[in-house]
Amino acid sequence: MRRPVLLFLTTALFTACLSSGPPTVPNEREWTLLTADYQWLETLRKSQQHPPANATRKQQIETELSNLQKIEPVYATFMDKLREYYDRTHDPRASQLMAREKVIVGDQYLNVLSRYDRALEFYRSALQIDPRNPDAPQRIAAAERKRYISMDGFAAVKVGMKEEDVRSRVGVPREDWIKQVVQNKRVYSVWIYPKSDGGASAIYFDNGVVYHTNWNAAAPAAGQGK
Repeated sequence: MRRPVLLFLTTALFTACLSSGPPTVPNEREWTLLTADYQWLETLRKSQQHPPANATRKQQIETELSNLQKIEPVYATFMDKLREYYDRTHDPRASQLMAREKVIVGDQYLNVLSRYDRALEFYRSALQIDPRNPDAPQRIAAAERKRYISMDGFAAVKVGMKEEDVRSRVGVPREDWIKQVVQNKRVYSVWIYPKSDGGASAIYFDNGVVYHTNWNAAAPAAGQGK
């Protein structure tokens, strides 16, 4: 009789050890805790400073980067928890939330920083994580359209237009593709846009007003545009 009892106790102990580890299936206890953490993250986001409507591009970028730095520790900790939970449980709610966050970060690169290639990476990652994400396909299409300036869009920019008019027609390039100098109390700037052939176009401003455009401001690099 001792051997069956010993076998039973051994099996029970082994089972107890296995069940003492973290759950490997979706569970409400952990998800509730993650949801509370996410609500706190959302609260932090909403409390951040927003640039005024007439803010310059430099002010918009500086404000965005400052906000990101402030919430980065909370954001990184939450995303690590979410990823660990998903890898362990494969809870579809976690994949949906991860994809949503990918889209949010992609939007920051798309709308503020004009880093369209980087935005595409996040949108495509969101779609890979959650193929049913309703926003990623539209965002991918938008980023693809803005990635390179089109001839029709460029042709719509006319001498005498203000910066906001240009922004509404062809968007704004990334910050390191905007050059500016001040001479005799006048601000001269140029916005440079990449083209799909590897070259670049340029729009020139005098005190915020277009005075010249050049579709072929830079030739394609060797081996491109063929």
